[in-house]
Formats: sequence, structure tokens, C-alpha cells
Amino acid sequence: MFAARTVLLLTLLLTFSLHHITAHTLPRECCDRYARKTVQHVKSFYKTPQGCHLSAVVLVAASGDKVCANPKKPWVKRAIEKLQRKK
Repeated sequence: MFAARTVLLLTLLLTFSLHHITAHTLPRECCDRYARKTVQHVKSFYKTPQGCHLSAVVLVAASGDKVCANPKKPWVKRAIEKLQRKK
């Protein structure tokens, strides 16, 4: 009985520790597609983590909406440059 409890306890600990390690290595926010329209009144932006399959910039609109955008598009580059000049 003691051996069964020990094995069960070790299995649970291993499961939770693996889940904890995996949670820190996976990206928290990735985009699966880009927005098709331009975003007006962008108040901030950030890049998605490198582990994401799609490289994107998340634009945060004045309304608080978050939009995934293609960082290679000219309108996205202009929005980022405009925000960086304000700083």
C-alpha cells in the first residue's frame, strides 16, 4: 500500500512539474492570421513571441481592441514609426 501511494504521489508531482515547465516555454499570445483592414487610432503595439508560427505585430486601438497585423505591410510600419516618434 505504501509503495502504491509513493508511486501515485511521484506521478502527480511529475505531471504538475511538466505542466508548469511547458506553460513557461509556450508563447502566451500568437496570431493565426493578419487583419485585412487598416487600424485607425493605434495607441500601442507589441510583437508576438518568437515561438509563434506567424510573425505578427499586435496593434492596440484606442478602443482597446487588439488586432494582428503583418509587420511587413507599409501601413503597419507607418503606425509603428508614428508611435515611436511620440515616445
